[in-house]
Amino acid sequence: MAELLQVENVWAGYGDAIVLEELSFSVAAGGSLALLGRNGMGKTTLLTTLMGATRLHRGRIVFDGVDITKMPSHRRAQLGLGWVPQQRDVFPSLTVEENLTVVARPGHWTLQRVYDMFPRLRERRANMGNQLSGGERQMLAIGRALMLNPRMLLLDEPLEGLAPLIAQELLHIIHTMVSEGRMAVILVEQHARQILPITREALVLERGRVVYSGTSAELLADGARLDGWLGAGSTTGSSAAAAPAAPAPERIAAIDAIRNEHRAIAAVLNALTRIVDELEAGRLQPNFTLLASLIEYLAEVPDKVHHPKENQIFAMLRERTHEVDAQLDQLEAEHREAVAQTSRLDRALVSYVQGGAEGFAGFRDAARAYVADEWKHVNTEERHILPAARRLFSAEEWQGIGEDFARNGDPWTGQDNRYAQLFKRITQLAPPPLGVGEAR
Repeated sequence: MAELLQVENVWAGYGDAIVLEELSFSVAAGGSLALLGRNGMGKTTLLTTLMGATRLHRGRIVFDGVDITKMPSHRRAQLGLGWVPQQRDVFPSLTVEENLTVVARPGHWTLQRVYDMFPRLRERRANMGNQLSGGERQMLAIGRALMLNPRMLLLDEPLEGLAPLIAQELLHIIHTMVSEGRMAVILVEQHARQILPITREALVLERGRVVYSGTSAELLADGARLDGWLGAGSTTGSSAAAAPAAPAPERIAAIDAIRNEHRAIAAVLNALTRIVDELEAGRLQPNFTLLASLIEYLAEVPDKVHHPKENQIFAMLRERTHEVDAQLDQLEAEHREAVAQTSRLDRALVSYVQGGAEGFAGFRDAARAYVADEWKHVNTEERHILPAARRLFSAEEWQGIGEDFARNGDPWTGQDNRYAQLFKRITQLAPPPLGVGEAR
């Protein structure tokens, strides 16, 4: 079976801090890999490295024959890398069905197939994302990833913290997906004996290095080595999944808030890109109300809600370190130019409306330039600024930042929130199966 993913001598981490060292492995198309190790050994860092959200110091990553080492996260997603992080990210102000259709791409996984795989989601299709239980949110997060029809799915501790019956139900669903072999799966989970029987290959990390790479069956048969690498609690019998998973490291609410807003902005950027592409190909008629709504969101949310939060973190970082001065200079200049940039895009839309087909080329070029600049901006924040802030700020400082953020508002929640309403209007206007792109 041909190799879909190749990781070659990868050294990666956050800023100058190296977490992963000399990692080399491969995953076949339709294959499955159990990624194991104690907490803090680099499992989540490996997944985020595959998605382009850490700093790669050395090595190479190839996906489906394409070198993606320097490729931004959204391009990796477009190639077919799907990721379900620990946070169970869903759009809280959209219904279950809207959460699924908003990211839809043509392919095997349709709304009906996802509902067949997750009957609970069909039952709750009219519920808002913030009205679901933890297990239902996890099912929805996986369902959303499937609606993108990925070639490879990365699952980061999907059973963590779930009630025993829900954990067993979800494990059965994951087993079904792996058995079908339609996509490759990399599965991180604390309870080794739960995932080794349903995967073909296994990789064990210890202090960021590979200490085992081989078949899952061989590793499952060697209880002594499993106990040594993972601890006896991770290798007990099938009842292990019935116990609550060990608590995850404390999350930082302020970073979650920024990343939630990044996902919202990313969804709108993808919508704009895909709609422009469809217009250029002649497969879509212009909907100027939809295009105006997209531009309104890009003009309002970053400038009024998102940038003020980031500017606070930028100022605190400048007082603490000089290691990201170059990136901060660039980002702050782009914040100052944000209104002018969206104004140019708005003027290009007006010319398109007035000039018809003759005005499309100017709008197309303006839209693509704007999207490229915004992706570069978001990737700089994700790869450099947020890791530096996480490393340098104390818990007390993060608490204060979170309180300040709460006063500045959340563009997602609340039925009367005009930004949430605007985003919902966009999802209703966007023609199927385009949705509004990926929110990763």
